[in-house]
Amino acid sequence: MKNDKSKRITGTIFIIISSLCFAFYCFRLVLLHYNQTLYPITGKYESDLFAHIEMALDGWGYSILAVFFRLFSYLNDFGFHFAIASLLCIFEAGTLAVTYILLKKYGLGTKTAIVFSAFTGFAMPFYIRAIQPYRYIGYQSGSIWHNSTYIAMKFFALLCIILFLAISEKYREKLSVGSLMAFALLLAATTSVKTNFILVFAPVALLFLIVDAILGVKIKYIIFSALTVVPSILVILFQEYVLFGESTGNGIILDPLYSVYLRAEKPYFTMILSLVFPLMVLFYNIFPVLKDTVSDFKDKKRGLTHRFFILAWGMWFVGFLELILLRETGARELDDNFAWGYDFCVFVLFVVSVIYFARNVSALTKKIVLCDMSEKEDISDKDKSPAKGIGIAYEVVTFAVLLYQVYCGVYFFVRLSEGLTFFMQ
Repeated sequence: MKNDKSKRITGTIFIIISSLCFAFYCFRLVLLHYNQTLYPITGKYESDLFAHIEMALDGWGYSILAVFFRLFSYLNDFGFHFAIASLLCIFEAGTLAVTYILLKKYGLGTKTAIVFSAFTGFAMPFYIRAIQPYRYIGYQSGSIWHNSTYIAMKFFALLCIILFLAISEKYREKLSVGSLMAFALLLAATTSVKTNFILVFAPVALLFLIVDAILGVKIKYIIFSALTVVPSILVILFQEYVLFGESTGNGIILDPLYSVYLRAEKPYFTMILSLVFPLMVLFYNIFPVLKDTVSDFKDKKRGLTHRFFILAWGMWFVGFLELILLRETGARELDDNFAWGYDFCVFVLFVVSVIYFARNVSALTKKIVLCDMSEKEDISDKDKSPAKGIGIAYEVVTFAVLLYQVYCGVYFFVRLSEGLTFFMQ
């Protein structure tokens, strides 16, 4: 009884502290974005937001955010800036909340899900000054606070992934028309904010439809699911006209490695340092995932066991190809815009990686307990593993890497909110 009461008190205290931290984070976000609306690219509170606002008020803009900025312009000066800052804060706070829901969906406990959703919200590249002097520039990061369209896209894109997974996990038995319509609208809304998500998501989603057809999902369900991309195609055609019409002088060409060398001195190292934690989790899980996936094709009734894991790494691969192969020409040549889709993939990899990391730790803990019981009761040696110590060491190092990448993000955010440029060292 005392233990239960103690757990309830501890849990309540944890929730109160977490809520206060979340509220303080939102306050700092509003303050940061409010200041970003006031300053052009001058080095102080430097961001893309000021330029996005100017383009919107000039009547030019490919993103649906431009419509909101124009609507906010009818407010007084303070209201205009505060409304934009609050809107971006809603998207960022919403991303944390949706991440928490996703982690809970995949079996993480409440406290663990709260902590790890915060970790994924702050995790940034594994910064080594000798490799790349800037903490953000030259790396790739899923945690970005200086680009309004990316901030909004990140929120809507994560919702897209959750709904896509929910549909694809259930449409073997039944396909919900309402869910398909909701997904089509959500995907179109995400695309209207920023095109980069659909460019990395659609090729992998198509591959999933093909795989699910092989695994026995009805062809008509596959076709109906594929049609959800049609509204987004219409949005893309409009954006293509705005961004790459004949009068713009902009275009897209094949130019391998141009983008990765644009700002990085040692891009091969920085791309790895941006993904140290996900890569460590991948190495630990790759063979079990492959084994289970082979079994999925043998027993087609159960579908893909590691659907989210494969989706995340598949999107990363597509984003990687786009980043290293393509570049824009014209006025947008130096903006490195193909990096935005890749940055979102980095964020998704951190989300799926904390899920598998938590599973690995849980499985290892159970194994250790089982081994201890076996030693005490002298029952059997079959569950004893000489690799137990190696597994513990690997997970400890992996967690230490995650903590450092989270520290890098917290440090970056704090300094950014103090007015430093995102070119900070």
